[in-house]
Order: sequence, then structure tokens, then C-alpha cells
Amino acid sequence: MDIKEDYKLEDIELQDIEHTLASVAKSFEITLPSDAFGEVKTFGEICEVFEKNIPYKNEESCTTQQAFYKIRNAIAISQKIDRKNIKPNTRLDEIFPRLGRRKKIKAFQRELAIPVNFLTMKTWLLLSIIAGFLISLVAFFFNWKFALTGILSCLIFNWIATKLQQEIELISIENLVKKVVREHYLQARRNQNTINKREITKVIRCCFVAEHDLKPTDLYQDALLSKY
Repeated sequence: MDIKEDYKLEDIELQDIEHTLASVAKSFEITLPSDAFGEVKTFGEICEVFEKNIPYKNEESCTTQQAFYKIRNAIAISQKIDRKNIKPNTRLDEIFPRLGRRKKIKAFQRELAIPVNFLTMKTWLLLSIIAGFLISLVAFFFNWKFALTGILSCLIFNWIATKLQQEIELISIENLVKKVVREHYLQARRNQNTINKREITKVIRCCFVAEHDLKPTDLYQDALLSKY
């Protein structure tokens, strides 16, 4: 049996669900009451809570299209590229080549004025840091001084690696647009005092898919949450 294939919304722990709900609220730039999801039992009910608590005026315009225009404009200005050559399928590693990549991306981020990050560290480096941290935790059973030194070393190494990360985690501008809309929905819109109510459920679904590797088809209205 393929475990990943059978992974459903109800298999996600409530603590992880709460983290995703906080991400959604941040994207819509709203603050919800602490008991807003107290009686929620399904994915559809989660969407209803957000729909009731988002105070912005409804404007039926496409946020994805607006986000693309903002990103295209920021790239054109910061990287001095003709807008005609910037398309949804344009590769990000072509726009931001490895030489001077961090500097170029910072210039783009300043022009975009949306705090989206799409740089990451190499997989082997990330796994090495995780392995070092786990080994240090085990070492507590034998030598706490050695364990503490190991954990501190991993934290420092992780901080340095994060500051120097060069790998682009996304493939194309289309992927970047989706990330911006998902993580910064309100800032992605032309008029940031509005939302498109038709897009609320889609954004919430995209957040769950991105954070928990679920299939969009598993996030239907009556999909149950975990009881624990």
C-alpha cells in the first residue's frame, strides 16, 4: 500500500493544521478570534470561517494575473529585462543566473515590495545539518557538554548556510506567482483593500497542499479534520 497516496486531511495533527491556518490568516492579513475554529470539523467549515472574517470589499478580479504583472514589472525594472521576454514559463535560473544571484534577487525583492523568499540551500547540506542535530540530541544520553556543543554548532552552521543559500527552489515565474498569491494574497492584489471571494477557498486549498503535500481533490467541502 502506498502510504503517501492514502494520506488525507484527517491524518494531519491539529497542531499542524493550526500552523497552516495561521499561514492563511497571514496571507489575508487578518487576525481571527482564538476560538474561531473551535467547532470546525471539515475543510468546508474552515473556509466558511475565513469567508465570514475577511472584512475587505469584494472585487471579482484575478489575483494570479495581478501578481504576474507585479512580478514581471519588478523583474523588468530590477534586472533590466524587456517585459516582452518575461512569460509565465520563463525559468527563474535564467533570470537570476548563479553569478551574483543573491544580489540580483535582493534587488528584485526590493522592487516587488513583497517579502517572498525562493532561495534554499543544497539538499545534502540541509540533510547534514539535520543529521548533526539528531546526533547531538542522542549524545545527551552520554555527554551533555558534547551534545550542547553539537547543537550550538548546528544552529550556527544553519544560520550561516541560510544567509549564503544560493539554490532556487522554484522552476518558473508561474511557480513564483503561485507562491506569492498563496503566501501574500492581499499584497499580490492591485487594490489591497479588496479580495475576490471566489478565490478564498482556492487559496486555502493551495496552502494545505503546499504545507502537507495533500492532493487538491482530497480537500473537498466535507473532508474531515483529525479528532486529535
